[in-house]
Amino acid sequence: MPITQRRFVSNAALSVLQVLVSGVILFLLYRYLLRHLGAEQLGLWSVLLASTSVARLTDLGMTGSVVKFVARYRAKEQPEEASSVVQTTVLTIGGIMGLVLLAVYPLLLHILDWTIPAASMAQAQAILPWAVLGVWVGSISGVFQAALDGCQQAGYRNLLNIGGNVFMILAVMWFVPEYGLGALARVQVAQSVLLLLANWALLQRFMPGLPWVPWRWSKARFREMFSYSLNFQVTTVAIMLCDPATKILMSKFGGLSAAAYYEMANQLVVRIRTLLVSANSVMVPVIAELHETSPGQLRAMYVRAYETVFFLATPVYAGLLLVLPLVSEVWIGHVETQFLVFATIFIVTYFLNNLEVPAYFDNLGTGSLRWNTWAHVVMAVLNLTLGALLGYLYGAVGVAIGAAVALLVSSAMVLFTVHKKYEVPARQLIPADHRRIALVVGCMTVAGVLWLIWTQSQGLNTLTNTAALVVLFVAAYVVTGWRHPYRSQLARAWQSRTSKAVP
Repeated sequence: MPITQRRFVSNAALSVLQVLVSGVILFLLYRYLLRHLGAEQLGLWSVLLASTSVARLTDLGMTGSVVKFVARYRAKEQPEEASSVVQTTVLTIGGIMGLVLLAVYPLLLHILDWTIPAASMAQAQAILPWAVLGVWVGSISGVFQAALDGCQQAGYRNLLNIGGNVFMILAVMWFVPEYGLGALARVQVAQSVLLLLANWALLQRFMPGLPWVPWRWSKARFREMFSYSLNFQVTTVAIMLCDPATKILMSKFGGLSAAAYYEMANQLVVRIRTLLVSANSVMVPVIAELHETSPGQLRAMYVRAYETVFFLATPVYAGLLLVLPLVSEVWIGHVETQFLVFATIFIVTYFLNNLEVPAYFDNLGTGSLRWNTWAHVVMAVLNLTLGALLGYLYGAVGVAIGAAVALLVSSAMVLFTVHKKYEVPARQLIPADHRRIALVVGCMTVAGVLWLIWTQSQGLNTLTNTAALVVLFVAAYVVTGWRHPYRSQLARAWQSRTSKAVP
């Protein structure tokens, strides 16, 4: 049952649409919550979600396996086995996660008591059951979404997610002004329940053999999926421990307001990073094929991918840094220093981390997972130890710096091992063709940041100064980039395409 080109394009387009819509809704949601609840309430909700998300470790990596095995058994025209995959995963995750959440509930209360100010503890205790329920329902819904992907129906899944996001923002605007943070918790659970029911009902259409209530647990399917996902368990555990640890430490050493602004800065920069990373994910199957057929071409492909990432990431992150004061004023309502500091740390960190992405995908494509796994383990350990130490010494900024150093060290491990494998010289960390444009962007960014600091100290208009700065930045980039080899290559490719189109 091969996927058609039309469906592939449709799924890809809807994926992009879902990312954009969710980004816009997230922007509006955080802006609304800040105005009606305040930074401390938003920070409290962020810490609660981070604390309960640790329970997702009981997923055992099986949700990711659902895509592969549903697709496999549907391709073999074995719908009963595909149905068994879904039911086994739902019963396994629902049962194990439910028991774990009940068992660790007292521990979660102790963690919150350690991290959250005493004045907010009563509210946290009242909301925690809803946060726990939301994690459990959301995990089961995730199984159904993975099954839709396995049925090659990612487009429908994205449409449902868009609908869920729209429901979320509308319900928040309706209930939060009157009922506060408790309403936010209940709305998020309601969103998870609606998505669960919608995904399950839609899945019935593409997998008619599914019962209305999952009841069939297969030992054979469980062993098959668990064996497949075992290789990813260490990486999954390491990744999922980082975010909760950072937010708990942020709340402990910086307070709930710092946790809120940290979360907002993280969401802003990570969504930009996601767009850049997704463009590189297509490397994995190509590298896997070259690894088997033409291994001699792997080095050239890797170097080209690294140079492309450097070329794209440099202006994107520099431009984002220059518009931070304007983003803060529009999103938060004023230029918030903590938000600017956290976002700046994220921008520098994720720019350098983005340069590691081609190396990470190269390891995935060639099957060399050892360094990727070790990098995640090192990141998790450093994130906790440095975050606690620097947080104790320097507060919220120390926690953020600890998380940044942990990510950079792990990224460097992967990057330099791949560079060593392909004998890429250290001077090529800044590719020769990109050095002029990197110098111009770097100088413009430093000058722009100094200009923004001065204008803020003088109380000048943020919008006017940011707009003027962006115009100058774009002009300098275009003038410098006009002589860049990539521009000539794009021009030739465009001329070749248009000439073929002429009858």
